[in-house]
Amino acid sequence: MSVRSVAYAGLTLAGYSVVDRVSRRSGVTDAEFNGSLPGDGVLPHSMIEWTRATTIGAPPKDVWPWLVQMGFGRGGWYTSERFDRIVWRLENLSAGQILPEWQDLQVGDIVPDGPDYAAYFRVVEVQPEEAIVYRSIRHPYRGHPVDPTDSEGLVRLEEALIEAGTYLDFSWAWVIRPIGRDACRLLVRTRANCEPRLLSLVKVPLGLVDWYHVSTMFRGIEKRVAAPI
Repeated sequence: MSVRSVAYAGLTLAGYSVVDRVSRRSGVTDAEFNGSLPGDGVLPHSMIEWTRATTIGAPPKDVWPWLVQMGFGRGGWYTSERFDRIVWRLENLSAGQILPEWQDLQVGDIVPDGPDYAAYFRVVEVQPEEAIVYRSIRHPYRGHPVDPTDSEGLVRLEEALIEAGTYLDFSWAWVIRPIGRDACRLLVRTRANCEPRLLSLVKVPLGLVDWYHVSTMFRGIEKRVAAPI
């Protein structure tokens, strides 16, 4: 093998290592990345794990109301307006103010992730001003509108997806950790299993999409906490 080939292989490997790292973690310290977070026990043996974080110049009590109201048709996801238009073909999807009607989030609530609850999250843990943990079992690319009040129907749908062998099962934890009195760390961790397992082969490109998506959410939250629209 020539020196040029060795150098090229080395650069390729180094580039992949950087991309792989960004797909798995961004903005986090080693302690945050390796440490436990609320929600880790939902899927204790996950095939995929992504952890991201940012620092917000406000105390947890000022960040919490924005997190509680997240969801399609609720406060939105605080992604960029361009992203909202591309994905949802709607304008002004994300709220620019705290919405009192969505401030009472409870374990067991069903939070929509698209029109007609075609995809949704179950709220599995709520620690006021500290953490929200969601879980979602869904088809990888095809939604199915559901009645969020039909608990038995939701269970049947999830069981059917698992039995069919084509699904994503993931937890999504949003965690606030105070820094002194006037700032906090906002962490997001996704842990996932999937079938067929071949889907895990695309975890690096999916991780890059997650990095972009969560980064835009962070910016949207930071902007709103600093100065509500």
